[in-house]
Amino acid sequence: MSEFLRVERKGAVATLWIDRQAKMNTMTVAMRNEFPGIFGGLEADDAVRVVVVRGAGGKAFSAGGDVAEFLTLAPADLERWGDTLTSAERCRKPVIAAIDGFAMGAGLELAVACDFRVATRRSEFAFPEVRLGMIPGSGGTQRALRLMGMTRAKLFMMTGRRISAEQAEAWGLITQAVADAGLDTAVDALAAELAERPALALRTLKLVLDRGADAPLETALELERKAYAWLRSTHDYAEGVTAFLEKRPPGYTGR
Repeated sequence: MSEFLRVERKGAVATLWIDRQAKMNTMTVAMRNEFPGIFGGLEADDAVRVVVVRGAGGKAFSAGGDVAEFLTLAPADLERWGDTLTSAERCRKPVIAAIDGFAMGAGLELAVACDFRVATRRSEFAFPEVRLGMIPGSGGTQRALRLMGMTRAKLFMMTGRRISAEQAEAWGLITQAVADAGLDTAVDALAAELAERPALALRTLKLVLDRGADAPLETALELERKAYAWLRSTHDYAEGVTAFLEKRPPGYTGR
């Protein structure tokens, strides 16, 4: 792992820190190429129930990509580069982006690939790519569109304007805006709540929601029914129902 990325574990929660504070946590190509391996390792670790992504320093989650590298990359490089941030979405565990400060460009693309985005009220959000003669190229156009709707997404991305956390919350871009001093408390509470839920049901639900959102309704409903029926064959489904009937805490195993 590079000097700018590190993982800390505390109980069932793993926190991936982006720590390139001198550059507002902008991400180099080398950093981005590490994300698939990091998220894959966290997914494979049964002790990890929830992943949190944070930017160090209190000024930026990530202010984007390292612009100095942009002209060194060929089109084929950029196509592969664009898929690295999808690792957060591909991870079958819940992923929370804890945002304090700027979340812009590729930093915001990473955030919208996460399942939840909790941000301080002083945070600011932007896709400024259009001002540089480009567009978001790592999932930002499509994920933000699905979160915000077409009208707001066009206004947001085609102007490259910055918006506040309050506006981002109102537009559906983030899950929750919290007091500047309340980020740790809010993220810890959400992570603890998710960590208590049965991991097998959570990962199945994440898949059904993510895949179903882009499918025709009848296909999405069929996916839901098949996933529900499959869960019926698992220990956790039977344990959840039995524990409820016996009025005791369930003992989920992830099987």
